[in-house]
Amino acid sequence: MLLGKTLLDRNTELEESLQQMYATNQEQLQEIEYLTKQVELLRQMNDQHAKVYEQLDVTARELEDTNQKLVAESRASQQKILSLTETIENLQTHIDDLQRQVEELKKSGRVRMNHERSDQPRSMHSFSCLKELYDLRQYFVYDHVFAEKITSMDSQLSPLEEENENLKKAVTVLQAQLNLEKEKRVTMEEEYSLMVKENCDLEQRLVDTDLYRARAEELEAEVAEMRQILQSENTLHNAEKLVPESFFISFKESLERELGQSPADDELLTVSEHEKKALKRSSSESFLSSAAGGDILRGHEETCIRRAEAVKQRGISVLNEVDAQYNALKVKYEELLKKCQMDEDSLKHKAVQTLKQYSKDLHVGNTQCDLSASNQEFANVELSDSPTNALPEYKALFKEIFSCIRKTKEEIDEHRAKYKSLSSQP
Repeated sequence: MLLGKTLLDRNTELEESLQQMYATNQEQLQEIEYLTKQVELLRQMNDQHAKVYEQLDVTARELEDTNQKLVAESRASQQKILSLTETIENLQTHIDDLQRQVEELKKSGRVRMNHERSDQPRSMHSFSCLKELYDLRQYFVYDHVFAEKITSMDSQLSPLEEENENLKKAVTVLQAQLNLEKEKRVTMEEEYSLMVKENCDLEQRLVDTDLYRARAEELEAEVAEMRQILQSENTLHNAEKLVPESFFISFKESLERELGQSPADDELLTVSEHEKKALKRSSSESFLSSAAGGDILRGHEETCIRRAEAVKQRGISVLNEVDAQYNALKVKYEELLKKCQMDEDSLKHKAVQTLKQYSKDLHVGNTQCDLSASNQEFANVELSDSPTNALPEYKALFKEIFSCIRKTKEEIDEHRAKYKSLSSQP
């Protein structure tokens, strides 16, 4: 019994599994049919795309053929236009010849008619005219057909006149075509002239750009040379520690006061002034050249020129002026020492040491020294060593120098930031 039940259960399970297999098989068959339909649709779409591509290829070939035909037609039309212009010119010359011949024939006919009229008497001419009128009247009265023939004969033109009229019509047509061709030629010449002008403008612009580039390269080379010169100089002559021009103006005023006493000092001053003028002239020429370059090149080039000018004016002319004025002061000081050598030897040695020490500091640009302390020491030495209250000439000169130094020290501090900003810029 148990075996039978198990077999029945197994049988039912197998039947259920078989039914499931049938169901899955049917589903798979449906899926296969659906996929086959999709494959057929895709094949149809591919066929349609292939047909479209073939049509596009055909149309592209046709367009290429038509394009080639149009190109050939345009060439043929151009040749035809040229041939027509030639024929028009030939016909124009032929028409001119024919008109001349017609005018000559008219003139000859008029001359003959005048001769014939002059030969025949008036009576015969009048009689013939009356006879012609009578005959015409008779024909008009009795024969209308003949009258029509006469009028038609009168209305008919000679073959030469017909040919002349036909030629005139052809001439008018050809003249109209020739006018059109002339208008086209004029328009083409105007377009050509405009293109030539544009080409000339573009060439001029290219030349200007080449000049601007060459000028920019020259300015860059000059700036590079100036930078190399400034870098090759000693660190003591750096632009940050240069003395402004107001210092030298005050020196010049003090020198003009002192130089009115000796002729030798006047000669030295004239020499220094000539050197200064030469330096100012060179700096002005460089300024003019740089200004001319600045008018042409703007923007970055203007900044380069200004920096070069500032460095050049502050780094070259000012240093040369410092050297010249220092030499003049040194010569004047030596002459004053020669005058006072017999009376004040000890004071002379101290003054020489202080002036030489200060002149060295001024020449190398070391403005960081304590000027007020040295001035106080020098004043104490003068007060202790001088036997009288009257100051000698070189002491007054030293006082003026140190007063100018005090004034310019403040200006140096103010301008130092400006010089640092100029030197830090590339």
